[in-house]
Amino acid sequence: MNVSCPTCGAEVEFRFDDSFVRVCGSCRAAVVRTDRGIETLGRLADLVPIESPLRLFAEGRYGSTTFLLIGMAQLRHAAGGIWQEWYAKLDGGQWAWLSEAQGRLYLTFEAPNTPVPAYQQLRPGAQVVIQNRTFTVGEMGQAQYASALGEIPYRLEPNGTFWFADLADGQGGFATIDYGNDGYPTVYIGHQVTPKDLGIYGGEVANIGQPRAQQGGKLACPNCGGSLELHAPDQTLRVACPYCNHLVSVQAGNLSVIAKLARKATPRIPLGSKGSFVDGELTVIGYLERAALVDHQWWSFEEFLLYAPAVGFRWLVLSDGHWSYVQPVAPGAVELAPVRYDGVTFELFQRADMRVDVVLGEFYWQVAAGERVIGEDYIAPPAMLSCETSKTEQAWSLSTYMKGKQVAAAFGKVEVPLPSRQGVGANQPYPLHGIGKISAIVTLALFAVGIGRCSMAKADLKHAYRAEIRPAEPPSALEPTPLPAVEGAQNVSFTDPFHLDGGQNIEIAIEAGINNNWAYVAIDLVNEKTGGLVSFDKNIEYYSGYDGGESWTEGSHRASQVLAPMEAGEYVMRVEGTTGSLAPVYLNVAVRQDVFRLRYFWVALILVGLPFAVIAIHAFHFKKKRWENSSPMRSTDPASDEGEHHDDD
Repeated sequence: MNVSCPTCGAEVEFRFDDSFVRVCGSCRAAVVRTDRGIETLGRLADLVPIESPLRLFAEGRYGSTTFLLIGMAQLRHAAGGIWQEWYAKLDGGQWAWLSEAQGRLYLTFEAPNTPVPAYQQLRPGAQVVIQNRTFTVGEMGQAQYASALGEIPYRLEPNGTFWFADLADGQGGFATIDYGNDGYPTVYIGHQVTPKDLGIYGGEVANIGQPRAQQGGKLACPNCGGSLELHAPDQTLRVACPYCNHLVSVQAGNLSVIAKLARKATPRIPLGSKGSFVDGELTVIGYLERAALVDHQWWSFEEFLLYAPAVGFRWLVLSDGHWSYVQPVAPGAVELAPVRYDGVTFELFQRADMRVDVVLGEFYWQVAAGERVIGEDYIAPPAMLSCETSKTEQAWSLSTYMKGKQVAAAFGKVEVPLPSRQGVGANQPYPLHGIGKISAIVTLALFAVGIGRCSMAKADLKHAYRAEIRPAEPPSALEPTPLPAVEGAQNVSFTDPFHLDGGQNIEIAIEAGINNNWAYVAIDLVNEKTGGLVSFDKNIEYYSGYDGGESWTEGSHRASQVLAPMEAGEYVMRVEGTTGSLAPVYLNVAVRQDVFRLRYFWVALILVGLPFAVIAIHAFHFKKKRWENSSPMRSTDPASDEGEHHDDD
């Protein structure tokens, strides 16, 4: 359907019967068709040049259906940022919305008659169930229709405003609730995609000028005329002039001075430096000095904003000499109570107000000195989850600890001054991280060896012998000169020869039939062929009785001696005994070979475990030192009346 533009008379084509608005290519009027005919809703501003992989009339495929991009709107966030929303017409007649922001694409479809909470009931971080799926509110606020291109499937009024909430489920799912200007919600549900996923190709190259980076890459400071180089021109909203130290607003190529900064930043890593990280090569484009309110005092730390077009934004944070590389985490990806991410449980380490003190370089939001948010840090070293919440947004990020030498190596030839580390970092891993697993493996291996050796020990009985210790005869009463008292009788006996194998230990066990008495036994083990001799002796005592109506015992009837392996051959034992008993005492002597010695197992376990025990004690003190810096409760600002929190809108 071709019509004439009510504003300039140029021909305007509506390709689809269910589109509402067509942007006039001549005068940029928003032409709408109604029951009364063709009208204009006003003129749209020129498109802001933004580099994008998408083009008007580009084609793609979603599942088994092809689609055509027939329109696009540029929407301005209340905080100043701009994102693009493309409108796709599918072969089956359905409409799809393809949102583009900070290098990410989200494909969504309208979900009519889907109940959702009112805008006033939402807050950043709140969970909302939509079509039996749980989403988390990541951002909410007001936006404005800034410009448009092509055909639009709804009534788009130039400079019209609407309220919105963006949500995610942490698994790639995405939802937007458009509350319009009257609070009536329209729900769109989909997921994050890439141009490759959709097979995007073709399309027109719109004559909307070149992105600012291609307009020379540098802008002049409106205050001093100094050169301001933008590394992310399509997304930069503010830049701090390194010459006059003024904060400059950058919106749609229009520069304006906001304020002079109180202090001039001197970052230890120069802006423009390139470093290699896990996400690839990134450029340092911004620097902040921030502070956390802990124990009623502000503690400063440094943040470096990193950027690459294909990656987006990342952060490098320096706090008390400890470095961390920071990546964004999608809303909804973090489980709460307890806090878990990617299957790992994190512990609350700190909850504090965060403040921006010093700004240098370019940033993708309207940063300002004095800007404050509420920050929460949860740790599982070497990782740390951080959540920053303002009135309109909640952002999660994942920090990974980096050693200073790793940071220096990442920037190569750029000299990075490395401050000394103070204390233990919040997410600093223990230097011998993983030693506990090694200790467990070694202990289990030792137990396995012990169990195996115990099960293989034969404890072969080589000889059994029964000996008698006779009591001493009392002295004669007729004897004129009494002899010295003799305590017990001496008895000597020899066993029959028996064979011992070589290479196996020897256990000689003795059991004495005594009660409330003692016995002394001396044994010689003699090799009949060589005359080799091994001797040992044992004291055996056993006493029992009753005291206060309770029985008691002391000592044992048994004793044993383990000997080292001896040369194979025939052996005899010489057994000599003495006892204080007045009755004969019988000894049962058993000789066994290949006996498992539990004592040696425990000695080995102690010797092996001792280094690990020392490490465990050191690790305990390391962890204790870390948690001494923890502050799980928000602190009040001594400079304010009641520590009242203020957020920048």
